[in-house]
Amino acid sequence: MASDTDPLVVSSLAKDFALQLGFPSVAGAQIALAAGELASNCFRHGGGGCVELHALADGIELRAIDQGPGIPDLSTAEEDGVSRGRRHTPYTPIRDSLGSVRRLMDEVEVQTRDRGTTVVARKRLRGLTG
Repeated sequence: MASDTDPLVVSSLAKDFALQLGFPSVAGAQIALAAGELASNCFRHGGGGCVELHALADGIELRAIDQGPGIPDLSTAEEDGVSRGRRHTPYTPIRDSLGSVRRLMDEVEVQTRDRGTTVVARKRLRGLTG
């Protein structure tokens, strides 16, 4: 992620890819939102990075990789309204919540170190219709 518009591009690509894989439109929108959140996190907190999209036999995998300072307190970072360890007020816009990615996707794994974070999020096709 090199610019603040890149998350929009990632979101659009993720939705198109999900629909090509056979996801229904609502699930495609959820995947797009999760991909945009991950891309935004890479840009805002990781100093750049990338979001990879992978087809699975039974779904899709999003992999966000950055070289930022890591996440000092993962449980707090997954709370709604928290960014960079600070809680935001209702007047402070915040979209980049790992908690939202966890709600939108079926599986989420986070590996964070002093020099980078990798988030892997998967959504499965089984049981999805419409």
